[in-house]
Amino acid sequence: MIATDMAQKFVDRFCATIRYNVNVMDTDGIIIAARDTHRIGTYHEIAHALILEHREAAVVPTDGDSPPGVLPGVNLPLRHRGEVVGVVGVTGATPEVAEVAHTVRTAIEAMLEYEWERQQLDHRQDRKKTFVDALLYKDESDPVQLNDLARRCGYDPDLPRMPVVLEIGGGSLHDYLTAVKGSAYHTKQDLSVVGSSGHVTVFKVVPASACAIVEETRCCFSDYCAAIDDECAAVNLEPPMKYASGPIQSSASRYRMSLRAALWIMHRCPERLAFCSDHTHELLLHSIAPEVWHTVFDYLWARMQGSPLVDGTTLDQLGRTFMVLREENMSPKRAATRLGVHRNTVVFRMNRLNELCGLDPVANWREREMLYLLFGHMLRHTPLPETLTIASGVPFVPSVQNYLI
Repeated sequence: MIATDMAQKFVDRFCATIRYNVNVMDTDGIIIAARDTHRIGTYHEIAHALILEHREAAVVPTDGDSPPGVLPGVNLPLRHRGEVVGVVGVTGATPEVAEVAHTVRTAIEAMLEYEWERQQLDHRQDRKKTFVDALLYKDESDPVQLNDLARRCGYDPDLPRMPVVLEIGGGSLHDYLTAVKGSAYHTKQDLSVVGSSGHVTVFKVVPASACAIVEETRCCFSDYCAAIDDECAAVNLEPPMKYASGPIQSSASRYRMSLRAALWIMHRCPERLAFCSDHTHELLLHSIAPEVWHTVFDYLWARMQGSPLVDGTTLDQLGRTFMVLREENMSPKRAATRLGVHRNTVVFRMNRLNELCGLDPVANWREREMLYLLFGHMLRHTPLPETLTIASGVPFVPSVQNYLI
């Protein structure tokens, strides 16, 4: 079916460059667009017969008898995607208008194809918007409906995906979205959006590995980010300031929570490429309600602060030393190097911590984790300087792995 307004616009534009009359008829033989507008709405018997008889052309000679409402000229069927959708007629002497009629038909059919493709793109964008809204912004979405929307948008909902969030320093988010889609490792199954958080987000398909699962995912993440950096350089965009990934999901109904985790990692972790598995511990601890932390640790911390074995500075030293030691896999030598103190100082502080708490973090992993949670909880509620000057005079910058900030 040809839209009448679109057909008339085309006829008006085409007739501005040629001297012949052009008519467009629908499949019932009714003229829906014409240079001579008084003919619109009238019946064109020859056009209707052409369609009914499946003919390739209908020529009305100048010297023959024509049915009422039909003028001499050439009439040709219009096809769109293999189906006859109407007829175009060019009025005039047959030898003169035959070639013009074929040219006009080709132009109209090209216009129909272009308009169809544009509408399909608009419909897909509308479907994608509906899908993204249901996916990310509705509190409760039916998983069956989400999967149906995903398939209608061309996405396989069963593929495992991880959210990858890009933090942009400046420029147009849509320019970066275009760069993401043009990058070497972006596929048609990767769902990319500009979210309400002001970040570009991609739900990136990841390999369904049977071994080295985390390492394969890490490589997928880093390679994807590198490809985006390369594409940004190619189109003269500054590379994104940061990337962060969230947990992999194989169910669309869980994408929203996974994206929240990626945004938490983005804002809390210092690395430019913040991979989710490197921050699982902190992410899970963050989900514990504050009153639970206080219930478990406040009394113990108060007793430690009031103990005659330590003063405030020493307790602070013990906590920071323990956190670095744990990050260095309980190696006194490596911890001492980072802290700029002698190895024996690290050992002495751990002995003092044992004496103070009755916990041995070196020999007992459960007690080590309890102290990690304790000091992490307290450090979250104690303002920390951005850098600490250690004994060697070298600034030590605490990381999220050191302290649960």
